[in-house]
Amino acid sequence: MKWIKCQVNEENKLSFSKAQQGWGELRHCSGFMGQIGGWNKNEPYEAGILSVWKDLYSYHSFMQHQHDEIFGKSDQGSTYTNISVDIYEKIFNIGTTDITESFGKGKLLRVADCSVENDKQAGFEQVQ
Repeated sequence: MKWIKCQVNEENKLSFSKAQQGWGELRHCSGFMGQIGGWNKNEPYEAGILSVWKDLYSYHSFMQHQHDEIFGKSDQGSTYTNISVDIYEKIFNIGTTDITESFGKGKLLRVADCSVENDKQAGFEQVQ
C-alpha cells in the first residue's frame, strides 16, 4: 500500500482535484488494485491518497516505467506545496473483505497511521 499526503494551498484545491483525474491511467498498470483519496477532515489543506498494489514488484515496475509520464501529463506537481509518501506491507485484513472491495462503495475512509514500538508490535496486531 502506498500512503500519500499532500499539502495544498486553498487556491490550488480545485487544480489538485482535477490533476488527480489524470491518475486514472493507473487502471492500465499491471498489479494496480485500486486507489482512493480525499481531503483530511481535520486538516482541510491536506489530501490523502491510498493506493493498493498486488505486490512490491508491481509497484516498483510502475515507478520505473509509468509514474513519471503520468505525473508529467497530470501537472500534479504544480498543485501542492509538500508531499510525503510511505509504503506499507499488508499484514492482514480487519474484517472479512479486502480494502479494494470497499473502494467506491463507502462515503468515509478512516486511515490510522500508528507508530508502535518494536517490542509491542505483536500485541498491537493481536488487538487489531
